[in-house]
Amino acid sequence: MRFPRYLLTLGIVIWAVTLTLPAQADFKKIKVAVLDFQTEGNFEDKDVGKIVAEWLTTGLVEAGRFEIVERRLLKKIIDEQKIGTSGLVDRDSTARLGRVLGVQTVVSGTVIKLDNSVEINARLLNVETGTILAAEKIRSQRATDLSGMVSQITDRIIQAFPLQGYVVQREGGKVIVDIGSQAGTHNGSRFIVFKEGKVIKHPKTGEVLDIETIDLGEIELQEVKERTSTARIISEAVTGSIASGTMVRSSQHGGPGSAAQPSETGERKGWWRRNWETVRDSVKGSFSSKGGNK
Repeated sequence: MRFPRYLLTLGIVIWAVTLTLPAQADFKKIKVAVLDFQTEGNFEDKDVGKIVAEWLTTGLVEAGRFEIVERRLLKKIIDEQKIGTSGLVDRDSTARLGRVLGVQTVVSGTVIKLDNSVEINARLLNVETGTILAAEKIRSQRATDLSGMVSQITDRIIQAFPLQGYVVQREGGKVIVDIGSQAGTHNGSRFIVFKEGKVIKHPKTGEVLDIETIDLGEIELQEVKERTSTARIISEAVTGSIASGTMVRSSQHGGPGSAAQPSETGERKGWWRRNWETVRDSVKGSFSSKGGNK
């Protein structure tokens, strides 16, 4: 039986069109558990550690990119598993908590009352390895500024999970990226457009030490939809270098509600490069792509 020629032609056309369509990313929120912060020093309110954890939980939820374990459920699991919060920094306890809750990242920390200041320390723990992904510290001379301090800590935690995606289309001075409101981004959010360069390996061990990134420019989101956003090109290193297939990462210079990321200079850049694979593994599965990414 001969296959009709028009059906064969139609099949080829559909196949060719499919190849030209950009891969769509299904956003999946990062599941995080926020523990009560331990307190040190003489606080008038003995529940200050719980208050800090509550505010931090609210801030992460409002970011739109995190699925936070409900705090009552978290306390119940900790009690049932007989895990003391002070023991959650060790490998066995964090691994056990992660398996029970189905999370890969736990946020814990301390609130310290000093003579003339208050300090908040927060740590992001990888429950699979027990390693600390990031540690942040905020100090204020005003104890009444606790809410503002928690907001700063929240922003810094979000920095450990930068948004990344692709330019899927360009028309003139505007582009469409595969990041939308599902990922918790907003109008005014800014992204660095870049491409990957050389892979830098250790000459003896072959370990990947770094991957060169070449910045191509910067864009600002103007129209955010559920899964895609239209952005205007703010700057471009070389005319035409921002094109379909180039990558984007959230910039620290965004508008209100924009996702931030660590600075690409100085000490933070070094931390980010050294710990990139650990952070990547910690949030593995947060983005699952259908088809190829490039």
